Amino acid sequence: MARQHAARGWCERCGGEVELLPSAEAGRLLEVHPEQLTGLKQSKLHLGKAKEGFVICLKSLLRFLQSANVQPRSRQK
Repeated sequence: MARQHAARGWCERCGGEVELLPSAEAGRLLEVHPEQLTGLKQSKLHLGKAKEGFVICLKSLLRFLQSANVQPRSRQK
């Protein structure tokens, strides 16, 4: 579901083009307020600035979830 909200962009830490997820969407997946993401294992999450807030490298977010053994929450309609 997260990929529906992602846009392609450059991740400095990955050194390549990746899918970037808006912080609000990442916050919903992790069930935290988007502002809390900057303090949540920031060294593992690749954050970038965007026009409205910041974005998170989807690749790093998925690695973070795997290492924490957490499954992203899916959105229900």
